[in-house]
Amino acid sequence: NRLFSSMKSSWSNCQRDTSDVKELIPEFYYLPEMFVNSNGYRLGQLDDGTKVDDVELPPWANSPEEFVRINRQALESEFVSCQMHQWIDLIFGYKQKGPEAVRATNVFYYLTYEGAVDMDNNSDPVMKE
Repeated sequence: NRLFSSMKSSWSNCQRDTSDVKELIPEFYYLPEMFVNSNGYRLGQLDDGTKVDDVELPPWANSPEEFVRINRQALESEFVSCQMHQWIDLIFGYKQKGPEAVRATNVFYYLTYEGAVDMDNNSDPVMKE
């Protein structure tokens, strides 16, 4: 199930599977249309046979517009503003790598880090591709 089809399943997968990494792109906070398959594209089905269509939102969101509005309110809240420096430390700062990253549970598979593989000195043609 590689398609983004449900907020609940995406959240659950990110919590239990370290290889399932999601990024909350800016559109998540201002573009409710991204959660709707308004063109009726055939997006396939999940492993259990469920047809993939609009993104399944949490029960507290009555519409994609409400979901985006509430998430944007949370993003712009005083609580998030007071915690933003911690996120910056995780993503760009001293908790990005090393012992501080380990203490902050901010460690990922080694190949996800820039410079982990020296492609100039790699003779394996498959790896170079």
